Amino acid sequence: MNTQTPGLFRARRTRTLLLITALTWLPGCKESDKGKDDAGPGGPGETDTTRADLLKATGVCVEKTARQFLEASTALTGAVSRYAGQPDTATREEARAAFHAAMDVWQVAEVMQVGPAAPRSAAGGAELRDNIYSWPLVSRCAVEEQVVSKSYETAGFPTSLVSRRGLYALEYLLFHEGEETVCQPTSPIVAQGTWAALSSEERASRKRAYALAVARDVNQRATLLVKAWAADQDNFANTLATAGSGNTVFPTNQAALNSLSDAMFYFEKEGKDLKLARPLGMRECSTDTCPEHLESQFAGRSKANLRANVRGFRLLAQGCGENYAGTGFDDVLVAAGAEALAQRLVERIVAAEAAFGTIEEEDLKQALAQDKPSVRALHDAFKGVTDVLKTELVTVLDLELPQSVEGDND
Repeated sequence: MNTQTPGLFRARRTRTLLLITALTWLPGCKESDKGKDDAGPGGPGETDTTRADLLKATGVCVEKTARQFLEASTALTGAVSRYAGQPDTATREEARAAFHAAMDVWQVAEVMQVGPAAPRSAAGGAELRDNIYSWPLVSRCAVEEQVVSKSYETAGFPTSLVSRRGLYALEYLLFHEGEETVCQPTSPIVAQGTWAALSSEERASRKRAYALAVARDVNQRATLLVKAWAADQDNFANTLATAGSGNTVFPTNQAALNSLSDAMFYFEKEGKDLKLARPLGMRECSTDTCPEHLESQFAGRSKANLRANVRGFRLLAQGCGENYAGTGFDDVLVAAGAEALAQRLVERIVAAEAAFGTIEEEDLKQALAQDKPSVRALHDAFKGVTDVLKTELVTVLDLELPQSVEGDND
């Protein structure tokens, strides 16, 4: 193995911990190797080529996933439309099944917030993700207030706050059957008694109409996401693949690689910390567990969401083809002379997948109550992946840590 990896000694985050971690797995590395430019077994050219291959492969993967979600969201809109037009048990269950199918795809895409899906502050960002699914920026009360105001019928609904739209709102509208509201007494629908004044039938009718408006809005965003990536339309896939001189979004391929890395840190912040650590009572929780922090409060699919997140992460880390064939971050690591690290990254992702097998309960809510250690084991498996991601991988590939995880030693 060639040990002269430039990223090892030029990492932007020059923390002693990162350097020590990287040096422990890289045998034969000497002080005299610092500053050398040979990037891997085939020299800098091989590493640059592999990075370019990764950028191209990622664009193909993101577009493929976006198209899959568009297909699923189109089917979802049709199912919700049938439910709104002829509400009965059969059409309701069809709409719920279509929601699950769409969310299965979207949770894969959650780890692919590159370019148009990313926040506007990111390179090429257009905030399409937040307009499709804004969790954890969600508000059940905001949704319930719209049930009363019927703002979903107005022309301004597509530009309303994201907490009133998207897949979170749709989950509540399709799955929650309770009559109560969580809004506080200061909310107009409580203070003025307008929520309580609605009959059960009227409230249910409005929820169905609201659900259809939301499903149509999500479908339109899904169409925009495909348009943003498609070669015959806005072609952001080409923008990513041609990173370098003359590219106004990614002036270097390193900038593009950082954008991919930032997306993968969803696994750390949203996955490990928000979806697992908080419900487990490990942070922002004053009791033994906090199931109210679970992601899917109404459809009971918090475990399914996390499983899909692992798949999305693995597609980028290992390859987007069948059985994860193709170019992934592991290939870039191998080209940089870090084959052992590439192997360890894949092994830890596989271990995270396997950890779901120890959770026998249908969802994490039941598992937290009946077998909390199995959920803690899943958290620890996620941490095994993120420990590699935010120390060795970013160091070897000379990547920057996202601001969201800087200073986070967990």
